[in-house]
Amino acid sequence: MKYRADPSHPNVPSTLRHYGIRPIKMRGQHFLINDAISHRIVNAASLSEDSVVLEIGAGTGALTRFLTAVAEHVIAIEIDKKLVHLLNCEYESYENLTIANQNVLDLDMTALAATHQTEIFTVVSNLPYNITGPVLDLLITHRKVIKQAIIMVQNEVGTRLVATPGTKAYGILSIVMPYYFQIESLFRVAGGNFIPRPEVESVVLRLTPLAEPPVVLKDPSGLFRFVKDTFQQRRKMLHHAVNRHAPGAVEQIARQTGIDLRRRGETLTLAEFAELANAIYDVQ
Repeated sequence: MKYRADPSHPNVPSTLRHYGIRPIKMRGQHFLINDAISHRIVNAASLSEDSVVLEIGAGTGALTRFLTAVAEHVIAIEIDKKLVHLLNCEYESYENLTIANQNVLDLDMTALAATHQTEIFTVVSNLPYNITGPVLDLLITHRKVIKQAIIMVQNEVGTRLVATPGTKAYGILSIVMPYYFQIESLFRVAGGNFIPRPEVESVVLRLTPLAEPPVVLKDPSGLFRFVKDTFQQRRKMLHHAVNRHAPGAVEQIARQTGIDLRRRGETLTLAEFAELANAIYDVQ
């Protein structure tokens, strides 16, 4: 990738000390200190000079300074006021950078896109561990204005997102997210690339919104309620969950779908879950 400029190489520990900042554990703050990882993440985003990037959790600017070197504009969201002050001081000369002191969970991406006169964002983020789930929900809600999302999450979460039926990691996320996104696991990031060092590895993912869902559903919300109910009691056979959602119709649904309801939910594919959800919808 050819950068417009050679971003400076700040020493993250000394920069944090200079601004009197200590990582806040309850916010899941682990600051990336390895430029090679930053390069790989930015390269994975395949940005061009007309790209508008939404960065979630800019932190010390480990990704921000590389993103601004290749994108038309970068909107960096950061909730921590001290880090926003750091970003404003360190990157005040970056003309294509907007820094917003905001809780990303309150963000309306669709309205933000209109404000910045763009139809679509590339989302890039080293996600704070404690808000991974809510941010994934946010991406689902605003997927129409997202070209793709390059996000770094705990390896455990990444494993669940790409898990296949019958595996220990297979669960609600393994069903819900692939309904909306194509998910690719790109590379792992060891804990030594951050300060403070997290106890777990991270993984970088690419999420690309699907033009059409992979299965046809009569009631998507019904599918997700059924999936959630199934995995909350994952060791029980399917007929228990089916009976809760369609009392007295278990045998009818088994005949209609051809699915053995003595199986457990953790063995079903998304397509099979969709068949059951549609059959439940028909009898409700």
